[in-house]
Amino acid sequence: MRHAIHVSRVVLAVAVALGIAVSAWAQTTGTGAFASLSPGDQKIARALFEAQTTSGGATPLTLDQIAEKKKAGHTGWGEVFKQMKAQGLVTDKNLGQAVSSFERHHPELAAKPDVSKPEKLEKPDKPEKLDKPEKIDKPARPERPGR
Repeated sequence: MRHAIHVSRVVLAVAVALGIAVSAWAQTTGTGAFASLSPGDQKIARALFEAQTTSGGATPLTLDQIAEKKKAGHTGWGEVFKQMKAQGLVTDKNLGQAVSSFERHHPELAAKPDVSKPEKLEKPDKPEKLDKPEKIDKPARPERPGR
């Protein structure tokens, strides 16, 4: 009986943790700064969002707040990462490490769009060349007298 109660508590704790994670992930819908980012920038913002640690005492940023840091200062993602690292929000070595970790955990979101060239269509067969009419031989030049 005690084992069943313990298992139910663990299941409840996992469900609550997933609920919190899903509600944080649900911030992606809306009309905020995050929604106005390109798909590639959204991926980077999500990577930074997931890279945040809550053990440092600092309050984690929302997706919109991360996107706003990028837009407000007209800075690159590297600068946003450095700001977040200075605040103790991320512990990754660099932005590339954060994005790589995100792509490993979410391979379905890491797929790059197919930008390959479409296959070349086969050229239609050239029509057969019509035989040229036979050349008519020119008459031989007459020899000039006196040579």
